Amino acid sequence: MRTIHKLKLPIFLLGCLLYSTSCEVLDQSPQQDITPDLAFQSEKAARAALIGLYNGLQSGDYYGAYFQYTADNYADVSIYLGFFTGYNEVDDKNIPSSNLNVELIWLQAYETINIANEIIDNVPIIEDSGFEQAEKDEIIAAAKCIRALCYLDLLTHYGEHWDESSTFGLPLITKSTGGDFANVEFVPRNTVAETYDFILADLLDAEKSLPDSDDRTVASLGLAQALLARTYLFKGDYTNAISKTTAVIDNSNYALIDSYTDIFSSDQTGESIFELVYNSLDPSSLALYTIRRDEVRPDPDLIASFEEGDVRASLIAPVDGFVGDRFVKAEDFSNDENPAYIVRMAEMYLARAEAKFLDGDADGALDDLNAVRTRAGLAAHASSDDFVNKLLDEIRWEFFAEGQRFRSLVRLGKAEEVLGLQAFQRIYPIPFRELNIEGNQMAQNPGY
Repeated sequence: MRTIHKLKLPIFLLGCLLYSTSCEVLDQSPQQDITPDLAFQSEKAARAALIGLYNGLQSGDYYGAYFQYTADNYADVSIYLGFFTGYNEVDDKNIPSSNLNVELIWLQAYETINIANEIIDNVPIIEDSGFEQAEKDEIIAAAKCIRALCYLDLLTHYGEHWDESSTFGLPLITKSTGGDFANVEFVPRNTVAETYDFILADLLDAEKSLPDSDDRTVASLGLAQALLARTYLFKGDYTNAISKTTAVIDNSNYALIDSYTDIFSSDQTGESIFELVYNSLDPSSLALYTIRRDEVRPDPDLIASFEEGDVRASLIAPVDGFVGDRFVKAEDFSNDENPAYIVRMAEMYLARAEAKFLDGDADGALDDLNAVRTRAGLAAHASSDDFVNKLLDEIRWEFFAEGQRFRSLVRLGKAEEVLGLQAFQRIYPIPFRELNIEGNQMAQNPGY
């Protein structure tokens, strides 16, 4: 599969090798010859590889900007007023298989998956005195958790995730390349059911070994359970979705904090379950496209939709030196130290609300929805009438510029009605470059 060919493996493995205490400097192979069996020779190398895994998520092609903003431009959250064609095609609701945004997200997600595969395959066989089995298990669990996150992101944007019987799931790359890019195995797409099963297996394994930690910058028990909840919700398993969201909500490491704006003015608040941290030496691109550039600007219809008194609307505002309203959740356009919020507590409350409602508990669903709504300064809804639309409103207002609205509309069967899409447009096309490789076995999504 072509995505594996593009993996930034030499840089990643070189970092591991530099940390290794097992190799003599003069015995090192040239950089292009570095392979996992040479790099994974110590605990330090394994931990360096884990850093490389998180760095894969941080890429501007993934959570550093493209993943969230592409989805929001496709939905009714943001609009295009800039120059980059990739964002323009998405905003026009006319995505060709050659769209650059869709290609870059796909590539970076699979690059990150391959780093996870390297860790999962090679950490168990490291022989390093003092590197305990429990420590190995935790690193492997973190890799499985992040691999599952990547596959779920891909499935909910490129696969027919609403239909478990569909053959249009994902190509599941489950083993590392071993550094041999000349003989990568091309695989067909797995079914949606098989893709869900793989994601759940990774997360259930991760749940067993990840620590119940309040470190929001790395994989933890809370993240594994939150991603299980997200997966079960998309899968339509509401009983398990309720169970896992409740586990996270009841975890004292997390809280639906009182001030919505504090989430974005402070790093790593109790609201965050998983947050990617950036700094001036490792910047995000979140402010680039919506403040310094105009590819991702607040949709006027979004601005008009806010109810009076909703504090969330205050994070759409003018910025000195720039024309028009901007998203200011990522307000640091000087140093680009804006974090990416991958999973927040508000999602757990709204996910449990959705699962409860669809499982027949309308009163419980309303309580959870109102917990998020009243935090924003709005009066609680008194009735669960028209609950799905009320829920989708809260998702739109709560998670603008965070990439949640589009796949929520698809999951709840509203994308065609709200966005004017044709049925096949509920997911992105598989990038053309993936289908135009000799030996490729993948099929394009129907309609593209």
